[in-house]
Amino acid sequence: MQHKRLWFDCDTGFDDAVALLVILRAASEYDLVGISTVCGNATLDNTTTNTLRVSEAFGIDIPIYRGAAKPLAQESQTIEELLGGGAMGTIGKPFPPAATRRVEAVDAVTALIQALETGPVTILATGPLTNIAVALLLRPDLATAVERFVFMGGSTTTGNHTAAAEFNTYADPESLDVVLRAGMPVEMFGLNATRQVPIGVEEEDAIRAVGTPLAEILADHVGYYLRMVDKVTPKQMALHDPTAAAYLAWPELFEMQDARVDVELTGRHTRGETVCEFRVPRKAQPNARVAATVAGNEVMRRVLAVLVEAVS
Repeated sequence: MQHKRLWFDCDTGFDDAVALLVILRAASEYDLVGISTVCGNATLDNTTTNTLRVSEAFGIDIPIYRGAAKPLAQESQTIEELLGGGAMGTIGKPFPPAATRRVEAVDAVTALIQALETGPVTILATGPLTNIAVALLLRPDLATAVERFVFMGGSTTTGNHTAAAEFNTYADPESLDVVLRAGMPVEMFGLNATRQVPIGVEEEDAIRAVGTPLAEILADHVGYYLRMVDKVTPKQMALHDPTAAAYLAWPELFEMQDARVDVELTGRHTRGETVCEFRVPRKAQPNARVAATVAGNEVMRRVLAVLVEAVS
């Protein structure tokens, strides 16, 4: 079977790292051809460093490209204070302080354009969409080479960074607007979907029980994520970025709906909100498919199996 080419665009924190493992170990239909980094969860320096460290720790030999350091039309938005440790907070030993491997010489936008020029590519994006938007603004003709555009961001209900907006869409709404207007096959995995996939102490304990040094490190990252609200009491949390990756691996666990998705750019209280019109085509022409229902416990069970295998 001929595999489809996949590009992963990320702002690596804990959940981007898990998404990467799901892609490589479970999305068997795809060959990962490139990883690009972007400012989001943390500064570009930190998201790039995190991506290098995660790749080296897990033996991932995929080219990594340094991307956009700031959004299209606003100052950078990060949540490093919440996520800790440059967005890779841990309750124990962190990943090694330095990776021996380095990013590729070419920048992320150039590399993505080159990949699209050579044939169809599916893009999975788990951070702000700045790299994708810049590539499309430079080469709008290459939208036809995007076989699928799958992104974690937005919400059909409430936000998390603000009352209305999810963090990735708030961090660079202009870039999402570019993507939604490009004519690509867009598939959105918002908070309404990711909140259906819970991760908790049972998963932390299962990873730690593997007993390897890598298992201990990954379990500590899960533990920090579960405790980052008050630093002490574990709380069941949503598994955000890996949910979008899981769709590429196990699409049968998801129900998608056609929708017209627009992003609010000017609202005083609603900037970054994704407005989803499901009454299509009666009220609007659809431009995306939106994840509605997720078999969340089964997704988490399969993701946990991937993680246990990865650290064994």
